Amino acid sequence: MSDTLREKRVELVLQQLQQLPTLPSVAVRVLEVTGSDSASAKQVVDLISSDQSLTAKILQMVHRSDTGIRGDVNSVERAVVLLGFDAVRSAVLALSVFGALDTKNKPATEHFHREEFWKHSVAVACCAESLAQVLAGQPKGDRDAIEPAEAFVAGLLHDLGKVALDAVLPKSFDRVVEAADLLRGNIADLERTIIGLDHMVVGKRLAERWQLPAALRDCIWLHGQHPAALPESVRNPRLVNLVTLADLLVREQHIGYSGNHLLTPPRALLEEAVGISESMTRQVQQRLVEQIEPRAKALGLGQSSSNELYQSALEQANRELGRMSEQLAAKNRRLAIRAKFFDALAQFQGELRPDAAPQVVMQAIGQTAIAVLHAAPVAVFSTLPGQEFCEIILLEESGETMATSVIDCPPRLSRPLAGEGPVLSTGDELEWLLESISPRLAGDMRYWICFEAEGHCIGGVVWGARAGEAQRLSPQAAELTALAGGWSLALRTAQIREESRTLSEQLAEANRQLHNAQNQLLRSRTLVTVGEMAAGAAHEMNNPLAVISGRAQLLASQLTDPKHKAAASAIAENAHRLSQIITDLMAFAKPVPPKPAPAALGELIEGAIQQAKALNQMGRRRIEVRLDEIPPVLVDGQQIQSAVVEVLDNAIQATDENEGLVLVHAAHDAYSSRVALSISDNGCGMDERTAKQAFDPFFSSKPAGRRRGMGLAKALRWIESSGGTIRLESSEGHGTTVLILLPAVQPEARPADAQRRAAGGQSAG
Repeated sequence: MSDTLREKRVELVLQQLQQLPTLPSVAVRVLEVTGSDSASAKQVVDLISSDQSLTAKILQMVHRSDTGIRGDVNSVERAVVLLGFDAVRSAVLALSVFGALDTKNKPATEHFHREEFWKHSVAVACCAESLAQVLAGQPKGDRDAIEPAEAFVAGLLHDLGKVALDAVLPKSFDRVVEAADLLRGNIADLERTIIGLDHMVVGKRLAERWQLPAALRDCIWLHGQHPAALPESVRNPRLVNLVTLADLLVREQHIGYSGNHLLTPPRALLEEAVGISESMTRQVQQRLVEQIEPRAKALGLGQSSSNELYQSALEQANRELGRMSEQLAAKNRRLAIRAKFFDALAQFQGELRPDAAPQVVMQAIGQTAIAVLHAAPVAVFSTLPGQEFCEIILLEESGETMATSVIDCPPRLSRPLAGEGPVLSTGDELEWLLESISPRLAGDMRYWICFEAEGHCIGGVVWGARAGEAQRLSPQAAELTALAGGWSLALRTAQIREESRTLSEQLAEANRQLHNAQNQLLRSRTLVTVGEMAAGAAHEMNNPLAVISGRAQLLASQLTDPKHKAAASAIAENAHRLSQIITDLMAFAKPVPPKPAPAALGELIEGAIQQAKALNQMGRRRIEVRLDEIPPVLVDGQQIQSAVVEVLDNAIQATDENEGLVLVHAAHDAYSSRVALSISDNGCGMDERTAKQAFDPFFSSKPAGRRRGMGLAKALRWIESSGGTIRLESSEGHGTTVLILLPAVQPEARPADAQRRAAGGQSAG
C-alpha cells in the first residue's frame, strides 16, 4: 500500500468513526455530576431514574454476590448510597459504552468472535480492579492513587478501538484477526499494515469524541507500552501500567481473545512500575476466574452462549447519532484541513537533514506542494538577490525529479503584489521562467507561490491548473501562508549554508594561493640575493682567480720537481673549479631566458638518456621508457633536456650498479592541457630532510668529495622558466619518483610533423 493510499485510508477510517453514535445524554450528565466535588446524591438519583434501562442495571449491580450488600434494595437512591459515586460513575460509563457499540444486528464475522473479546475485556477489568484493591491496602507514599472502580472501567474499555474497528470496518478487521492468528504476532502491527492505523489510536479518537475522562483515554491509547516510553503528559502513568499488567496476566491465562500473541512488556518490569510484588499478582491471578462471571452478569454480559447478552441495544445509540450538529461537522472538517497542512509542514521539516543542500530542500518543497495542492507536475526555483542565474527542479506526480536546470534570470526578482492569499497568477515577473518550464506543466493557467526572505523573492513553486485555482485554494489561504513561510525559511537557511560553505572553500583556496605566493616570493627574493651575491663574487673573485690560475699554470710548466709540479697543477685546477662554481651559481640565479617552441618530448627524453649514460658508469642498470600518445610540448627544448639529464643522473646514481632500474613514463592530461613526465627509480630513496631540501642550491646528501649539489636546483629553474612544475616523492629504502608537468601545445598550434614525432624513442636500455 503506497503512502498516499494509506493516508486516504486512514482519513476514511477516522471519518467513519464520526458516524458511530455518541454516549447517551443521561450518561454524559451522570459523568459530569459525579465528577464534581459539589455534586449531591439527589442529582445523581434524578438522572439515573430518568432512564429506565440504566435504573434496572444499577439495581441489578447492587444485588450481585460480590458487593457484600444484603437485603432488598428497590430504590435508585438507596443503590447510589450503597455503591458510592465512583462505582455508579464506572457502571454508568461501562453500560453506556456497551450500548453505543451494540453490534447484535451485524452479521457474525468469520474470525473475530465478539463473545470471546468481551470475555477478555471483562477479565482485564476484574484483574485491574483486584490489583487496585491490593494496592489500596499498601502505604500510599507519593505514588499516584488508583480507585478500584476506575481501574475496572479502564480495564474493561482498554481495547475499545477493536470493537470500534469491528463496528465500522468489519471485513478489514476480520482480515487483521485472521493474519494475527496466523502469524502469532501483535494485532496492532497488523492493523497498521492492513487498515493504516491501530486500535489504540482509534480508541483514543473515539474516547475523545465521547469526552471520556482523560485517565481512561490514556489507558485506551497507551496500554501495552513499555513504562519508560510513556509520554510525560500522561495523567496517571501508574494506572496505564496497571492496565497493561492486567492485560498481560489475563493473556497469560488465555482468557477470552485479545489478538495479541506477544507477552510484552516483561511482567517483572510492569510489577515494578505499578509497585506490586510477584506473589500479589499471582494471588490475583488465582482468584480471577471466579470474579468474572458475577461482574459480567451485573453488566448484562452473563450468558456466554449469545452475543446479545454481551451488548446493549443499538437503537438508543442510533437516536443519539442524529443529534450531531452540522456546525460541529464543518468545524471538524476545517480542523482536519488545518491538521493536514501542519502535518505536511511538520513532515517536511522533520525529513530534512540540518545540513540539507538547496537542491534537496527544493525537492522536498516540491513533494510537499504536490501533496497539499493536489497538482502535478510542479516546478520549484531558487535564486539569490543580485544573482543572475536560477536553479530549477521539476517534479512529477510521484514526487520523482523530471528535470533540473540552471537558467539566466533577472538580478532581482520583483515581489508579487499582495493578494487574497499566497496563490497568485503568474505575470510578466516570471516570463523568463515560464519560457523554460511552461510546456511541461498541466492545465492552461500558471500559478505560483513566492518564497520571500529579508524583503526579497528568493524562489517559488509554480504549477499549472484550470482557471479559478486561486479561488479553489482561498479557503486554505492561512494554512498555505504558514506552509509557504516554512518553505521560505528552509530554503533561505539552505542558501545561507551553501553561501557559507562556498565562502569557506574560497577562503581556503585564497589562503592556499597566498601561502604559495609567499613561498614563491620568498624564493624569488632568495634568488635575487643569490644572483646579487654571485654577480659580486664573479666581479670580485674572477680576476684574482684568473691570476692564481695563470700563475699556477706558469709555475707548473717551469718546475721540474714532480711533487712541486703536481701541487701547482692542483692550484690551477681548483681555481678553475671555483670559477665554474660561480658560473653555475650565476646560471641558477639568472638563467638564460627560455625560447619556448613546440618540441617532441620523446626526442628530448632520448637525448637526455644518452647524455645521462655518458655521465655515469651504467654497469647492468636499465632505463625503460613508455610514452603514451602525447602532443608536442611548448618549452625551451635545450633547457628541458638538460633538466631531464640532471634528474636521470640523480636516479642512476641512487640505484644499484647490478639491479638498478629507472622507469620513464609520459602521458597527456587533456583537461589541464599538460604532459606529465615521471621518472622513477628503485634506488635508496631519501629521508624526509633530504627530500625537503633536494632542490636547494649546493645541497647534497653525499659525503665530502661530492658534486656541487646544483643539479636539481638548475632543473627546477629550467622547468619553471618554461612554465612547468617539478616535484618529487620519496621514502628511504623505497626509491624516488620525480614528476614533471610541462605545457602541451594547443591543438590548433601543433605542427603535424612534430605531433607525429612526439611519441618517438619508445625504449632505451
